[in-house]
Amino acid sequence: MRPSCLVGIDVGSTRIKAVVVDLEGRELAEAHVETPWHLVSSGAEAEPDDIYQAALAATRSALKLVPDLGIIGVGVTGIAETLALLGAHDQTVAPAIAWYDDRGERELAELEQQFGADRFAGLTGLPFSRTPSIVKLRWIMRHVPGAAAARCALSIPEYVACRLGGARNSELSLASRTGLFDVVGAHWATELIDWAGLPRNLFPTAISAGSPLGTVVNPPDGLERLRGASIALGGHDHLCAAVGAGVVTPREVLNSCGTAEAYVRSVSPLGRSDLAAAVKKGLCVGCHVVPGYQAILGAGPLGLVLGPIYDLLGWDVEAESGPAGATDDEASDVGTAAAAQLSGSEELRHREMVLTFRFDEATGRSSFSGIGPGVRAAQAKLLAADEMLRRSFGLYEAVEQLGGPVERVVMTGGWARLEHLERRKNERFPGACVISVREPGARGAALSAGWAAGLMPGPEAFPAPTAAGS
Repeated sequence: MRPSCLVGIDVGSTRIKAVVVDLEGRELAEAHVETPWHLVSSGAEAEPDDIYQAALAATRSALKLVPDLGIIGVGVTGIAETLALLGAHDQTVAPAIAWYDDRGERELAELEQQFGADRFAGLTGLPFSRTPSIVKLRWIMRHVPGAAAARCALSIPEYVACRLGGARNSELSLASRTGLFDVVGAHWATELIDWAGLPRNLFPTAISAGSPLGTVVNPPDGLERLRGASIALGGHDHLCAAVGAGVVTPREVLNSCGTAEAYVRSVSPLGRSDLAAAVKKGLCVGCHVVPGYQAILGAGPLGLVLGPIYDLLGWDVEAESGPAGATDDEASDVGTAAAAQLSGSEELRHREMVLTFRFDEATGRSSFSGIGPGVRAAQAKLLAADEMLRRSFGLYEAVEQLGGPVERVVMTGGWARLEHLERRKNERFPGACVISVREPGARGAALSAGWAAGLMPGPEAFPAPTAAGS
C-alpha cells in the first residue's frame, strides 16, 4: 500500500464530512454523517464523544471508497464556538452547546455592561452576541453541575484532533471565535477569562493551522490505515474553506453559501481601533489560517433561513435540483431558483405585491404576510431569496470597503447553485466563479495535514482547484 493521500474532516453545523484527496488536491472520495445534536428548547447541544464517533464514522465510509491507498496525514476543521470541557481525567464535564443556541441572554447583558463595545471589539475582533463561547461558558459555569471541575477547554475540531492522538493545543483562528482571545496580541485575554469565571490555564497554547500535532499511534477500530499519519488542525471552517477553495490573497474573496453564508478575505494585521471600526460595519476579524494575515469575516444566515422556506413551500425536483457536484456544505438538496418558475414580468412584479417577507435577526425567525389570491409558492421563495441577497450584498460591500478593490469572488456551497442567487451574484461580483470542489473545508483540512507533514510549505502552495465545468 503506497502512502499517497490525505484525509480531511470538517465538523459542520449540519453534517460532518470526510474527504480523501491526493497530493494534487483532487477529491477522490467523500462521505458524511449528520452532526449528532440533541435538540433542546434553546437550540441544540451534543456530547463531544458523540461528535468524535460521528467523525470516525464519516472517515471510515470515505476510506472504504479508496481501499488501496495509504494515508500520509489527517486534518480537522469545523465549527469554532462550540467547546468541549474536559476534567482532570479527560472526561467531559458539560455538554457542547451549539454556536447558534440561544442560551446566555443574561450573561450577554453582563458582558456588555462590563466591557464597552469598542473595548471588546478591539480585543477580540467580535461584536456582542450570544455566539462567542465566552457567553455560553459563563452560562455553563452557573447552570451545569460539575462544570467547575473543567481543566481544559477545546473547540470541537481541536477535541477531535486530540482524540486521534494529537497534542492538546488550541489553534489561532478557532481561538479567535471564542470571545476570550486577544487577536492583536495573539494570546488568551486574561481579563475576559476572569470575567467568565474560568481558570486562567483552561485554554491550551494557541498555534497556527498546519502545525504538526504528532501522528496517529493508536488508530480507532476500522481506521488502522491512519497509523503513522500526521495530525493537523485546519482551523475555523470558513477560513479553512477559503484556502481549500484557493482563496488566499487579499485581492480575492470567498463567498461560502451553506447553512450560514460567509465572506472571507485576507488582510494585513489591523490595530485595535481598526478592529473596532470593522465590527461596527458588521464584520468580524480574527487570526487567519494563512500565515501573516488576519481574516475579515462577514457572516449571516442563508440556508438556515431559506432551507425551511423551501422545505415548507415544496421543492420542484425537475426545476430546483442543481447541477451535478453541487452537493457540498450543508445544502445537498439545493438547486436552481424559484425564479425559473416565473416569467420575467412576474419576477419584476413580485416586489410590488402585497406579499412581504421579514427575517428577524433577534429571534432567527422569518415570516410572510399579505398572502392572498394569486400568490404562488415560487413568488414567496423568490421574495425570501431577494431579501437574503440584499443582506448578503451589504456584507460584501463592507468587506470590499475594508480590504480595497476585489479582483475575484469564488463561490462555494450548495446554495451557490440556486440559479437566481448565482445570476445576481455573477452580475454584482468581479471575476465571479463557482469552483468544482465539493467540500472546500474538508479539502483545506486535508491539505493542511500535508502542510504539517512537510509536503507543501503553506496555503499559498496548496494545489489550486478548478472552476466548475472546466
